[in-house]
Amino acid sequence: MAQPSRQLTVILVYLLFFCSAWLGPVPLAVCAANGAGNSHYELAGRYMSSRNNLPRALSSIERALTIEPDNANYLVRKAEIVYEISEDEKTAFSLIEKALKISPRHRQALTLKAKLAAQRGDQALAVSTARLIYESAPTDADARIAYGRALVGAGKYEEGAQILEPVLKEQPRNAVVLDLMALVDEKRQHWGRAISHLNGLLEVLHGTPYVRSELIARRSIAYERLGKTDLALSGLREAVKLGPTNHKFRLELISILKRTGDMAGAQKEETALKKLEADMLPF
Repeated sequence: MAQPSRQLTVILVYLLFFCSAWLGPVPLAVCAANGAGNSHYELAGRYMSSRNNLPRALSSIERALTIEPDNANYLVRKAEIVYEISEDEKTAFSLIEKALKISPRHRQALTLKAKLAAQRGDQALAVSTARLIYESAPTDADARIAYGRALVGAGKYEEGAQILEPVLKEQPRNAVVLDLMALVDEKRQHWGRAISHLNGLLEVLHGTPYVRSELIARRSIAYERLGKTDLALSGLREAVKLGPTNHKFRLELISILKRTGDMAGAQKEETALKKLEADMLPF
C-alpha cells in the first residue's frame, strides 16, 4: 500500500488535534492501535506552542504522556510549558527529575534544571548540572555556554572566562557570550575589554530602547572608571533618554556631575528625578 504524502500527514495531524480539542479526545486505544497517536499529540503540542496557545499545548503533551508515561522528552516538554504558564517551579523540577531518572544525560532536562536552579539562587546546583552538560559534549558551543553562564552566575569569573573566551573567538557576534564576557570583565575591572564587549553587543542586539539603555549605561560606567568622563556623561544622558524611568542611570549621572563640579547640571537632573518620582506616586 502506498504511504501517505508528508503534506497529507501534516493535514491529518492538525485535523486530529482540532477534532480532539473541540469535540473531545480521540480514544487512546485507537491512537495506540494506529501506532502514530503519540506523534500526533506531540506535533499538535508543538504547533500550539508555536501559536502561543500553551494550555492546549499542555493538554496535548499530557495526552502523549498518558500513552507513554516514561517518555523523557514529553516529561521535559511538560516541565517547560508548566513553568512558562505558571512558574510552578516545584512541579517543573519534579518532572525534570523524573525525566533524568529515565535518561540521566538528557540534554534538554539538564539545561532546564540548571536554568531553574540559577533562577532560585541555587548556584551550586546550577554549576554541577551545567558541568554534566559540558562533560557530555565538551566541544559543543551550547554546552560550553551553559557551563560558562553557570560559573559566572556563581561568581566564578576566571573559570567562566576560560570556558567562554574560546567560544567568543569562534562566534564573535554571539550576544549571550558577549554579555557574559562583558560582565566578567566588569567584575575583574578590565574596563577596556568590557567596553569592547558592550560595543559588540550593541551592534548585534537590537532590543527595546530600555535594553539598549542598560547596555549604554554599563558602557558609560566603564568609561568613567577609565577616566573618560565626557564619554561617560554623554552615554549616561543617552541612557536616561532611552530609559527615563530607570533611576539608577540618572543617579549615576548626578554623581559624576557633582564630582566634576557641574552643580547646575546635577541640580537639573535631581529636579527631573523628583518630578519623575512624584509622577509615579499613586493618586
